[in-house]
Amino acid sequence: MKKMLDWPLGDGLIMVAEVVKMLINEVCKITGLTKKAIEYYMEKGLIAPRIEENGYRRFDSEDVARLKEISVLRKLGLSIPEIRSVLDKGNSKANLAKIKYQKGLELQQYSKKQELLSQLIEGNNIEEVTGQIEALEKQQTIKEKLLDAFPGYYGYFLVLHFGRFLNIKVISKEQEEAYDNIVAFLDNVKTLDISPELKGFLENAVSFMDDELMEGTIAEVAKAVEDVDDYIEKNKEILEQYIAYRNSEEYKQSPMYKIQNLLLEFQKSGGYYDVFIPNMRKLSPSYDEYYKKLEEVNKRFMQRYSETSAWYGNI
Repeated sequence: MKKMLDWPLGDGLIMVAEVVKMLINEVCKITGLTKKAIEYYMEKGLIAPRIEENGYRRFDSEDVARLKEISVLRKLGLSIPEIRSVLDKGNSKANLAKIKYQKGLELQQYSKKQELLSQLIEGNNIEEVTGQIEALEKQQTIKEKLLDAFPGYYGYFLVLHFGRFLNIKVISKEQEEAYDNIVAFLDNVKTLDISPELKGFLENAVSFMDDELMEGTIAEVAKAVEDVDDYIEKNKEILEQYIAYRNSEEYKQSPMYKIQNLLLEFQKSGGYYDVFIPNMRKLSPSYDEYYKKLEEVNKRFMQRYSETSAWYGNI
C-alpha cells in the first residue's frame, strides 16, 4: 500500500487542480479573459466545455471562438441575456440588430435626460422638468414595446414611423386612457407565426436595414401626404413600375408577398386597426392630423390607380 501511495493524497488533489488550472490558463491567454470570467460564463450556461472521465475540462477551438465572441459582446455593453440571444445561431443577426436599435433608443433617452439636467441647472421649474421626464418615459415605453411586438425590420419601421408623433405630453384623461390601451395592446400582441423560410428572409433583410433608408421611405410618404397630386406627377414613372411589379406573378411568388399578406392578416385580426391606430390618434394630436391626411391620400391614390385597391392598406 505504501508503494501505491508514493505521494500524499493532498498533493494528488493539488496536481489535478494544477492541470485544470493550466488548461483554463491556456484559454485565458488566447481569449484575454480571466479564469473567473470564464467560470462565470460557464455558470450562466453561455459555454459548456467537455468534462472528461478524469474530471478535466477540455476547451476545444469552438469553445475558444465562442468565448472570444462573448468577450467582444461584453465589451460592447451587452448583458448576459442579450449575449445569449445573439449566440443563438438561428437568429443571431436579427437579435443583434434589435439590441443595437434598443441601445440607440437608450442613448437617445440618456441624451434627453442630460438636456433636462441642464434645464434644472439653469433654474427651470421642477414641475416642468418632471412633465418632460414622464413624456419621455411614455415615448420610450411605446417604442420598446413596438420593437418587441412586431418582427424584424417591420418593428423598426413602426418605431421610426410612430416615434415622430410621440413627442407629446399626456395631459388629458382621454390621452392617459389611450396610452394605457396602447401599452396593453402591445403587451398582448400574439406572436406572429412565420415559417422557417420567411424567418430566413427577415433575417437576411436585417443586413440591409438602415435608419437612413427607412427614414427616407417615411419622408417619401410624408411628401405624398402633403400634396398627393404633385407627388404622383413627379414620381409617375416609378409608381407605375412599382404597381406593375406588385401585380405581377413574380411578386406573388416572392417571400415579400407572403410576408405582406401575413402582416395584413395579422394586423386585421390582432387589433392593430381596431385598437392601436384609434388610440394613437387619441394620444397624439399630430398623428391624428397625419392620419386624416393619409386617408385622403389613400382615397385619391386608389381613384388614380384603381388596380391598387386590392392590396392598398393603412400605414
